[in-house]
Amino acid sequence: MNGMPLMFRNMLYCLALAAACLLPATPAHCTRLKAVTFAATNTVWVRQFHLFTEAVQRDSKGETRFQFVGGPEAIPPFEQIEAIKKGVVDVALLPAAYFVAQMPEADAMKLSHHSPMEERKRGIFAFYRELMEKHLNVVYLGKIAGGIKYHLYLRKPLQGPDLKGLKVRVTPIYEPFVRALGGVGVTTAPGEVYVALERAIVDGFGWPSIGVHEMGWEEVVRYVIDPGFYQTDVCVLMNRKTWDGLPASERKLIAGALERAERETYDLSRKLARQERQLLISRGIEVIEFKDSEKEFYLDTAYRAGWEKVIAKSPVIGGRLRKLMER
Repeated sequence: MNGMPLMFRNMLYCLALAAACLLPATPAHCTRLKAVTFAATNTVWVRQFHLFTEAVQRDSKGETRFQFVGGPEAIPPFEQIEAIKKGVVDVALLPAAYFVAQMPEADAMKLSHHSPMEERKRGIFAFYRELMEKHLNVVYLGKIAGGIKYHLYLRKPLQGPDLKGLKVRVTPIYEPFVRALGGVGVTTAPGEVYVALERAIVDGFGWPSIGVHEMGWEEVVRYVIDPGFYQTDVCVLMNRKTWDGLPASERKLIAGALERAERETYDLSRKLARQERQLLISRGIEVIEFKDSEKEFYLDTAYRAGWEKVIAKSPVIGGRLRKLMER
């Protein structure tokens, strides 16, 4: 470098200075929050999560930013709750089903008949926030894409709400319901569902009313059952130490952005669910709709099976949650 002509060195200095001026300014105070998601980046759930993270970065003028560690390929979903408890990551997008083992009462989140906005008014949000801080060392900020119903999707038609003789791919969310209807639950990873259906290892699966087309599963099922049951409970969680270490103004900004995203993604997801249903019908999927007494039996069985599991594991708190969630 010392052997370079003075004119050339000056030119390089000027170019470097000009390039530096083009870089975005870094705020004097900049919080970087490491985030992990239960689903892959290109899924409907994570895209809606970004509505929240982008709002935080925009509203904070870049002072609060999210550093994405990755999805299930980085940390398996069932291990993400431990990662956030221990501060390996700061924020997680995680459905309640993935931390029922650590907090059995989380299993009741799906059983709520209320929108996320109504849950805040009724005290359900505050109740869960206190529970999670106490038992999980995390701060519950709210839900993304809440209020979306689950449905059963099948290869074979049903004559009524009876799954006897059928093998259904399940998660802990609706396994008791499938069992109560006489079906046999089979556990597989989401990535294995297509092949399991294609090879008739299972006769159907349960899934929310968005995301089926994204997985390509409409190619290997022929029927969807109405009505829907339960609701999605994809939570945004933050490590408690991280939360407590943020300035009050930053905590307020994050909480406000999540509350707005909660409503925005609730409305957006319902719109997407309507669009997806029309798409599935156009691809040849037939709707089997239970009515009157069959509908009543189907839904009663779903919620009875769900609450029995919760109350068996947490009689006192489960009972309080059930009362809070009554219509």
